[in-house]
Amino acid sequence: MTPVFLKFLLSALRKVARVSLLVGALSATSCFSSHLDPAVGLSTPVASRDFPKELAKASRSSWIAGNNVRTLPNGDAFFPPMLAAVKSAKRSITFETFAFVDAQITLDFAEALAERARAGVPVKMILDKVGSAKAGKRNIALMREAGVELHFYHPINLLRPRYTNNRTHRKILVVDGKIAFTGGAGFACAWTGNADTSQNWRDTQYEIKGPAVARFQEAFQENWYELAGEKLEGSSYFPPLSRAGSTSVQVIYDGPWDQNHPIAHGVLATINGARESLVLQQSYFIPNHDFRAALLQAAARGVKVEILVPNQLIDSKPTRWASQNYWKMLLKAGILLYQYEPTMLHSKLLVADGRISIVGSGNLDDRTFFINDEINLHVDSREFAREQVAMFRRDLKAAREITPENLKSVLEPGYKRFFGRLVQSQL
Repeated sequence: MTPVFLKFLLSALRKVARVSLLVGALSATSCFSSHLDPAVGLSTPVASRDFPKELAKASRSSWIAGNNVRTLPNGDAFFPPMLAAVKSAKRSITFETFAFVDAQITLDFAEALAERARAGVPVKMILDKVGSAKAGKRNIALMREAGVELHFYHPINLLRPRYTNNRTHRKILVVDGKIAFTGGAGFACAWTGNADTSQNWRDTQYEIKGPAVARFQEAFQENWYELAGEKLEGSSYFPPLSRAGSTSVQVIYDGPWDQNHPIAHGVLATINGARESLVLQQSYFIPNHDFRAALLQAAARGVKVEILVPNQLIDSKPTRWASQNYWKMLLKAGILLYQYEPTMLHSKLLVADGRISIVGSGNLDDRTFFINDEINLHVDSREFAREQVAMFRRDLKAAREITPENLKSVLEPGYKRFFGRLVQSQL
């Protein structure tokens, strides 16, 4: 082995130590079901009157009318209303997230949650044990001493590899059962600002008001019952909800125990139903065989497919290595591929035919579809879709197009991509 390769190997092992540990347990976790129906949604165009029914069948979730969904791009836009909502809570706060990392913004939320708990508002919180391993002892102590009921999701247990491998990646904040927030963001320095430096990530959150908020509460309750053995009931958590707008949405949440894979089938059906355009903004883009085939078939039937992914600033290097194994194939099919240049791109977005938008915590990878607990929001609104596409176009102005001609210059060395292929099912 050359010194260069040894240096790379040691670095890679340090960066993906958790992944490597899980890969060693693949034989135990491989029993997670990963079977999908590759033809789901294929016969029903997105623009047709029947597509919402097809998507409801694929995602096993009904449409909920009468909602208002507000787009909040970057921390400067989403942290203030989220924090204001917490501070205004009168009856309940439920909060579930993957990354709660010690930082000033995290302390701001910890203090606000603690203040509400001291005021007598029930505050229930779920933090993923892996993603929030660096939550900070002062933040945890501050909240617990104030009366916040906090549980960590699935502490690492090497004797239970499936349990350990199953993380909650859901992003849920519900206040008084009347307002919900979801999207891609965690709580750390990286999510502050406006993506205007390489240290401030590009991400998007969404504020939801209306009847659909109850579904976010149900999603939280699922994991809360597992961890605390308590069922949330009553008007403090599930108040009567009136119309707040004219937008119809679906709230889809699942985990590895749901072998119907509603999140995966919802995304796959939307790709299959596209006839004109597909816009994808994906922080961790590792399409498996079914999703690669769906994207290639979409391009073959004349759909304009545009995909925006992170550049080398991505926080998970092996994810980029694994993703790059499929770039040549996608480009050859006529798919347009871009990488975001200024900072880490962490947002998740899919818009099909200017009608259906999919946002939330889910990435386009096997960990999202078959291993993690995730939550996505489907929005059936041309106005909302136009807003998302306009946001995508603004991001493209700061992106570099990857073409067959310049592909070689951005590809990582082959041995890195080979390593990525080995661990891609766990990334």
